[in-house]
Amino acid sequence: MKNKNQIWYIGYIISLLLVLIILFTNFSKMVDMGLAVLLSMVFSVSHVQILHNKMMKNDTDYKINVMDERNIMIKEKAGNITNMVNTALLGIATVIFICLDYVIPAIVTGVIIAIQPIILITISNMLEKKCRNEIY
Repeated sequence: MKNKNQIWYIGYIISLLLVLIILFTNFSKMVDMGLAVLLSMVFSVSHVQILHNKMMKNDTDYKINVMDERNIMIKEKAGNITNMVNTALLGIATVIFICLDYVIPAIVTGVIIAIQPIILITISNMLEKKCRNEIY
């Protein structure tokens, strides 16, 4: 369990490397902006996960709230509804891209829509196996 939580510290190292790349390379402004967005995403996810793991370990009230079955069901339903809305918005964006004759963005959003059910099935199977192993 300890090693599983320490992997998030790699995000800090990657963030530092991205800062160095932005500062010491001569990429265009658009590439630097993309790297800055990637930097903020990697740092944010890593930092939040590290804080979450520390709070789960040290704060019993936080752990009880996170592990509460009611809260888990609410998060699952919210995630499912968000996924449906996101898929609909991607579909609308794909149609708009096709109407505007933007072929590459239409292909990218269409592929994302096509991959989502595969990801859902894969993750569901993985979670089902994990739950089955925890029960037996």
